[in-house]
Amino acid sequence: MADRRWVAIGLLLIVSWGAPRVAAESRLQRQTTWEGLTVVVGHTVRIVMPDGAHLEGKATAVEVDALAIEIHKTTNKTTYPKGKFLVPRATLKAVDVNQPTRRWRTVGLGVGGGVGAVLAVLAISIAKDGFQTRHPVEAALTAGAVAVPVGGYLLGRQADRRTVTYVIAP
Repeated sequence: MADRRWVAIGLLLIVSWGAPRVAAESRLQRQTTWEGLTVVVGHTVRIVMPDGAHLEGKATAVEVDALAIEIHKTTNKTTYPKGKFLVPRATLKAVDVNQPTRRWRTVGLGVGGGVGAVLAVLAISIAKDGFQTRHPVEAALTAGAVAVPVGGYLLGRQADRRTVTYVIAP
C-alpha cells in the first residue's frame, strides 16, 4: 500500500512540475526597423489591421512600402480574402511570429515514457496470472502507462509555444 502512495506522489510531482511552465507561454517583444523586418520572411505571422481584422499567413517579402503575405486565416474574408496580400507600411505597427521549439516536447515525452514504463512494469508485476484476474489496479496502471507519455508530450507541446512580437519603429 505504501508503494502505491509513493507512485501517486511521484506522478503528482511530475505533473505539477510541468504545470507552471505550460501556463506561461513565452512571449518576447523586439523593436525593429522596417528594413530589419526581413527576419519574418518565411515565417508564419499574425497581424492586426487598423479595422480590427486579424490576418494570419506566411510572410513572403518586405517591399519598400508594404509587407507581402500569403493569407491563410482571416477574420474578415470579404476585405482580406485568402491569397496574396500587401500590408501597407503605414498601417503596420507590429507583427507576431510563431517560433516554437522542440525541447519541452522531447523532455515531456522522455519523462512520460519513463514513468509509463515504470507503470507498465508495476502492472505486469501485479498480474500473477498474466492479466487473467482483471484486478482494477492492473487496469489503472495499464491506462496510466499509456496516458502518462501522451500527457507528457501534450504538456511539452504547450510549453514549446513561443511568440515573438516585432514592433516596428517609426
